[in-house]
Amino acid sequence: MTAIRLRRPDRSFDLHQHLTVLLVFAVATVVLTRGFLAATGYPQVGGSKFHIAHVLWGGLFMLGSLVAVLAFLNPAVKTFAPIVGGIGFGLFIDEVGKFVTKDVNYFYKPAIAIIYVAFLVFFGVIRLLSRRGFNAEEARLIGLEALMRAATGSLSEQRKAQTLVLLERTHADDDLAIGIRDLLLRTHAPAEGKPLGERLSGSLERVWRTLTVHRLFRFGVFAVLVVSALIGAGETAWLLRHGFGALTFSQSMFALTYVVASLMLLAGALLLRRSLLSALHWYDHAVLLEICVGQVFLYGSEELEASLDLIALLVVFGLLRWAIRYEGSSDAMRQTAGQRLG
Repeated sequence: MTAIRLRRPDRSFDLHQHLTVLLVFAVATVVLTRGFLAATGYPQVGGSKFHIAHVLWGGLFMLGSLVAVLAFLNPAVKTFAPIVGGIGFGLFIDEVGKFVTKDVNYFYKPAIAIIYVAFLVFFGVIRLLSRRGFNAEEARLIGLEALMRAATGSLSEQRKAQTLVLLERTHADDDLAIGIRDLLLRTHAPAEGKPLGERLSGSLERVWRTLTVHRLFRFGVFAVLVVSALIGAGETAWLLRHGFGALTFSQSMFALTYVVASLMLLAGALLLRRSLLSALHWYDHAVLLEICVGQVFLYGSEELEASLDLIALLVVFGLLRWAIRYEGSSDAMRQTAGQRLG
C-alpha cells in the first residue's frame, strides 16, 4: 500500500495582516453592537411575530467573505474579505449567550467570557501560523501572487521589493523561482489608473516621508509613546483610587491590560533610537492589546466609553498598520537596491 503523506499547506504573505484585521473587526463589532443595543434600548427587527437576530446577518457577512475569496482571483479582494468576515464573525459570536442557554438568554453573563476566550484562541492561532519564517516553496507561491498583482495593475514597488528579498532570503534558486524573479524585475508599477486605496496610500507616503526626515520627528514619536504610557498609567491610578479590592473583575482586568500596554509603549520608546520600525511594532502591540482585551473588559462597566475609545483605537491601529507596512517595504526596497548595486 502506498503511504499517504500529509502536506502542510503553504501560507500567504499577508497571513498575519489579514487575520489580525479580521480579529480586530470582530472585536470592534461585538463592542460596538452591544454599545449600540444598550444605547437604543435593545430594539428588535421583525415586528411582533418574528425576531431577525443579528446572528443571521453575521452568517450572511461571513458567507459573502467566503464567496469573494473563492470566486475571484483578483488579489485586491483579499483586502476587503477580512473586514467583511470579521464583522460577520463579530455579529455571530455576539449572540453566543442565546445558544448556550435553554431560555435563549442574550444577557447571559458568562457570554462575555466565552466571547473573550474565542478571541483569545483565535489570536493564538494567528501567532501559531505566523511565528516562523517562510520557506522556498512559499516564497515561489508568493512570487506568483505578486505576478498576479502585476497582471491586474495592483503590484506596488514596495510589494515587488519585499517579494524579491523573500526569494533571495529563502534561497529559492530553482528554474521557476529564477523565472519569477526575472519577470518581477521587468515589471513596473503603473503610473496611472491606480486604485483609490493605492492613491490614498501614495498621499500618506508623501506626508510620512516629509515627517520622517524632519529632525524632530523621532523626538515627537518618543513624546507620543511616553505620553500614551503616562495616560494609561493615569487611568489605572484613577481606577485604583479606592484600592484594588474596590474594583470589579472587569475593572481589574482592564487596569492590568493598561499596565501591560504602558510597558509595551515604554519598550517602543526605548527602541526608537535604534529602529523606528521596532518602535512602531511595540506601539502596534499595545494598541492591539487594548482593542482585543482592554475594551472587552471596559465594556463590562462603561459601555459608552468603551465604544468611543474603540473608535479612536481603530483609527490609530489602521495608521500604525500602514506605517509598519510602509517601513517594512522601504527596508526591502533598500535591500533590493543594495543587491542590484552589488
